[in-house]
Amino acid sequence: MATNYDHIIFVARSSIDRNQMTSRRRESDADLHVSLEYTKACYEQAYGPIRGLCEFHTFAWPSYLELSPSSQTVRFFARRTAALNIMGRNMMVVLNGWDGLTSNGRTFTTLFREHASRITLRIFADQPRSFYQVNVAQIFELFAGNILINPYLEGMSHEPLDDGVIRILDSMECQLEYSTALFYRYFRAFGALQLN
Repeated sequence: MATNYDHIIFVARSSIDRNQMTSRRRESDADLHVSLEYTKACYEQAYGPIRGLCEFHTFAWPSYLELSPSSQTVRFFARRTAALNIMGRNMMVVLNGWDGLTSNGRTFTTLFREHASRITLRIFADQPRSFYQVNVAQIFELFAGNILINPYLEGMSHEPLDDGVIRILDSMECQLEYSTALFYRYFRAFGALQLN
């Protein structure tokens, strides 16, 4: 049975600092809004007309940096997630790109942990552009180490893994829905890139 999403939020992020010149910031916001219009059109072509509440959220911040609890983005999501459990609602968050919101674990936790079972992500990424669905509750199982998978993207340098370990990790990965494992790998890769 398909999940009914009462609220769909389309998110696009730019790395331009909001403290930069106002005209440049407005230009970035306008570009992000245009990109979200395109994403929404592709979404409706793939999944049909949106029947619930639909919003756009754009912001500028490096994906690897933690967002302050008082930031506009954290407050935006806090207001929208507050009613999910009380009202029995489900939310879809559609991101432009794998790091279209954040690759910071603390920020991701702040935004989604409390209502993870009611939130699904769809990532609009790659060439040709496709939607990748992510189970947010399972991402937190991965963060906690309750489910273990091979954390490396294909082509990433890492210590070789034993074949037996790979078989075990592959069997655990089969528990994950949709593109959850791929999102986790990208999340780790984008976050790790900033640590080197």
